[in-house]
Amino acid sequence: MKARELRQLSQEELLKELAGLRETLFRLRLRRATGEAATASEFPRLRREVARILTLLGEREQAEVHPLAEQGASDNG
Repeated sequence: MKARELRQLSQEELLKELAGLRETLFRLRLRRATGEAATASEFPRLRREVARILTLLGEREQAEVHPLAEQGASDNG
């Protein structure tokens, strides 16, 4: 899923997506550990997707804590 698509999701939807991705990563690690064929290219793709979601969640949290942070930086001049 692209970042643009992720930005349109609600907080709850992002958390559900994050949980699903982490579950998928866990299952892939298990498959690799037990010797089953696991596609190696899936690991970095899933990790990047998890990172995107965590970044969005962090941005939203910052916006809640400091809603005027972006405006304040431009008002100093």
